[in-house]
Amino acid sequence: MTETTRIPRNNILRESLLNWYEFRKDADLAEIGDGGSGLTDLFRRTCRSVTLLEPGEEEAQAASRKYDYVVVPDQLEYEPDPAAAVRKWLSLLRPEGILLICADNRFGLKYFCGAAEKHTGLPFCGVNGYFGGITLPEEEQLPEADGRSFSRREIEAVLRAAGAGNSRFYYPVPDRRMPQMIFTDAYTDGTNISERLIDYNYEDRSMTGIEHRILPEAAEGGALPFLANDFLIEITRGGVLSDIDYALVTTDRGENGMAVTIRSGGSVIKRPLRKKGEDAVRNLAALTEELRSRGVPAAECTAEEDGQGLFLKMPRIRGESLTKILDRLVREDPAHFLRIFDRIYGYIRQSSSPLPGGGCRVFTDLAPCNCFWLGTDEDGTDRLLFYDQEFVTDDGSPEFAMFRTIKYYFASSPAARSRMSAEELFDRYGISKEDLPRFEEKEAVFISSIRHTGDFGWLYEAARPHYASMLANMKKLRKEPAKPYRTGYVPGVFDLFHTGHLRLIERCKERCDYLIVGVLTDELAEYYKGRKPVISCENRMAVIRGLRAVDRVIPVGFDITDKLRAWDALHYDCHFSGDDHIGHWNDVLAELRKRGSNMEFFSYTEGISSTSIRNEINTES
Repeated sequence: MTETTRIPRNNILRESLLNWYEFRKDADLAEIGDGGSGLTDLFRRTCRSVTLLEPGEEEAQAASRKYDYVVVPDQLEYEPDPAAAVRKWLSLLRPEGILLICADNRFGLKYFCGAAEKHTGLPFCGVNGYFGGITLPEEEQLPEADGRSFSRREIEAVLRAAGAGNSRFYYPVPDRRMPQMIFTDAYTDGTNISERLIDYNYEDRSMTGIEHRILPEAAEGGALPFLANDFLIEITRGGVLSDIDYALVTTDRGENGMAVTIRSGGSVIKRPLRKKGEDAVRNLAALTEELRSRGVPAAECTAEEDGQGLFLKMPRIRGESLTKILDRLVREDPAHFLRIFDRIYGYIRQSSSPLPGGGCRVFTDLAPCNCFWLGTDEDGTDRLLFYDQEFVTDDGSPEFAMFRTIKYYFASSPAARSRMSAEELFDRYGISKEDLPRFEEKEAVFISSIRHTGDFGWLYEAARPHYASMLANMKKLRKEPAKPYRTGYVPGVFDLFHTGHLRLIERCKERCDYLIVGVLTDELAEYYKGRKPVISCENRMAVIRGLRAVDRVIPVGFDITDKLRAWDALHYDCHFSGDDHIGHWNDVLAELRKRGSNMEFFSYTEGISSTSIRNEINTES
């Protein structure tokens, strides 16, 4: 598949597919594939042993060794018998082992947005079931595919046929190559998608939709089982499936990257992705306590340790995302909307403290994306609860922190942008136009430090969809005035192709949606004209095939030179011809009309013909 975004093969962001999954450290893991998944180093850091198996080696390995985990990142789509392949992979497991398989969804949202299908390169090919059971003209067959993608329903059928046992589906967002969030059927809150997703493009040349604008509602509407770009399937016959309902991963933060997981049991775990990240866990716990001591409502959390290492634990809060509340209020109650922002600014000032040597200690992440709304008190006061307050600076100001809060809320909220401007709020909190360049520069330095833009700059650049290209594609699909015919047919010799031929074909296309051009074979042309064409049939067809107005080109031999035989083969709605044949084919026209077809005649372009060109060439020679 050709992509606008070139993702490095060794890109560490691929690890986000499974770096949130809690593999046992004493486990033996087998990975099926060529070792190019980008996950092997992750497995080596987290499991006791890792074995790479080429496809086809499974049966021999199963006879000699069993594993706690078998991971198949890319292979299912290329298996001729998927159910048999799943049975092979299950045979590698110990009784309580876990099989993890990835698969591309042929109904993935990216495909409905116009991305080229993974295995054929044709947009909408998988969505249309690879045209299974449909007879296509010989010259319009699908390109040879190297595999095929599956819908969730098809994968479930494969698992049943394989006798797979218990299974659970996960939905990596935006996809399995660079996931940033992992959803399940038990978790459908799409707020984080609009607030945190770094999207990237697949193929601007064919795209007509912007995924990150659709994904939040798709998640909240329970549509990810159908529309997720990829599936991650966890399978076991005798083991216990994970209790993780949702994961948010920040692999792009390097040594300080975290995996936040929401558990079925009602807790939230924040675990460092690397050993060095444990300092960030301790720091987050300390900062939370500092905020609470200053009277800022922050979710209680504790640093704990288990067999996986140090982690932060907090209760799962059942409140609503403050972002959602603000999106509703900005439309329905702007005054209440502003009161909440006033309250946030009050907490920012309350948590800030001047430093003896100058400067100000400021918490910079007191923002809607890190806050729950827990309702209102009897006096109408909004009850807010902040979480994930891991960023603080000793070189800031309350105005800088409020600038960040406003900037990122408006960046993720089309509802707010449609009702007011961020500049209105900047002015409300004393952030002047003169402050903005300085704050933007300070913010760029901060973001670069935490997101490692030197390593992932290509991703942030790719996160800007080419909207002009998408709009151009949408205009191409715009409904034009209906043409009289769906399928038109015009036969001809088209020797020494000239402007008269071109004008005829263009006029035919103006009258139909789909134009078939028949090119007379050399033998048939000689039979009618009394001389062989100058240009061979093969080359004449190549010229016609290159015209934008032409949808299909066929050779016309003695077998379909008859108009009715041609209709039997092509089922055209109108036969086009030059006006020198008016009246000659009245009987044929009558028969065509009985079949729901018609004939139309166009005048020839004066002053030019293949004969005149041939005569001119002969004269000059």
